[in-house]
Amino acid sequence: MVKYHIGIDVSKRRHRACIHNLAQDSYSGIFSIEVNRQGFEKLINTLEKLSTNEEDFLIGIEATGSYGDTLSYYLLSRGYKVVGINPYQANQFRKAQGKIAKTDSIDARSLAAQLALGNHKALAIPDPVLDNLRELTRFRADMVKDRSALVNQLHETLSSIFPELATVFSQLDSPSSIALLIAYPGPEYISRAGEAKIAESLRVASRGKMGETLAKSLVEAAQSSIGVLQRQPALATKVSILGERLVSLSAAIGRVEKEIADLFHKLPYKPEDFPVGDISSLATLLSEIEDIHRFPTLKQFLSHFGWCPQSFQTGSYNREHPRMSHAGNRYVRRIIWMLSIVAIRTVPRYRDYFQRRVNEGKSKMHVIVAVARKLLSVLYAILKNGIPYDPDWEVNRHFAMARH
Repeated sequence: MVKYHIGIDVSKRRHRACIHNLAQDSYSGIFSIEVNRQGFEKLINTLEKLSTNEEDFLIGIEATGSYGDTLSYYLLSRGYKVVGINPYQANQFRKAQGKIAKTDSIDARSLAAQLALGNHKALAIPDPVLDNLRELTRFRADMVKDRSALVNQLHETLSSIFPELATVFSQLDSPSSIALLIAYPGPEYISRAGEAKIAESLRVASRGKMGETLAKSLVEAAQSSIGVLQRQPALATKVSILGERLVSLSAAIGRVEKEIADLFHKLPYKPEDFPVGDISSLATLLSEIEDIHRFPTLKQFLSHFGWCPQSFQTGSYNREHPRMSHAGNRYVRRIIWMLSIVAIRTVPRYRDYFQRRVNEGKSKMHVIVAVARKLLSVLYAILKNGIPYDPDWEVNRHFAMARH
């Protein structure tokens, strides 16, 4: 039985901790934990003075960024039970106690008190492959977001310097377009270079797929461009640098995706075991799920990712059509949404369901949410039972029942 609750407020160089003695209902003074081996060993010595049995302690660490990771892994490796406390819930609990001010000392004591409420996420040292996959897939998602921001900047800049380019290139951020813009970052540069040089540049960038025809269109568009002439020098520099950054970032994303694929192949799954999804999206899902057995029910699994309705009830009023919860893992929520759209386009079972529900008058957005829930349910069953997805499972099930 747990005898002590320890709340730890994490920061970059020094954590703050408070111990709640449950038997005496008393709190220790706030003490610091240096973020180094000496500081962590000093924490263990402090706990061992109270009890040498690790099961006597429940340690709560506020889940803010990665600052608490080293301490969490250290404590878990020493056999202590560690839980993560949601920062939003921690803030609400602190305010409910009447503590408007926010300091490390107040937070540590509040976290120790909050542990008595229970229902916190138990932490564990994950499988090494999944642990590394989660780190890389999150890094990839952030880089893809950065790349989208650069592409938007490029589009905005080109709308001032060379708006006609969009009518020549259907995809302004394609490798061929970017290579051209790095070498000739504006209509004046393209016009001055002439058709022969532009054609050669296109042939090299596209590996022979583009050439004279496109070069002629580009030069003609450049010569009649309505781009802002007096900004050409500055905007051309901007276009060239944005292009170089896109090339560099795309190469980095490719490198990370290769490492993700190498790690994914170490798992006991193949992409075809699932109804939809490529290696990067499936690696994201599996690494964020970690151990499927920590979700005893499908409801808990769906709730973990925020794919459930948000209840709203006050007095006798109960919202008839509750909105979706905005809780859950942000990396997984976006992947699930995108996979549900792909499933509707490519998987007959989900495409038929989507069309039937839309024909019944349901909102397309609501049906996509329902498809996503079905995908999560299938994912849960695959991981729980260890059986790959069977697109004809309904037909086979009815056939088996008919035989019996």
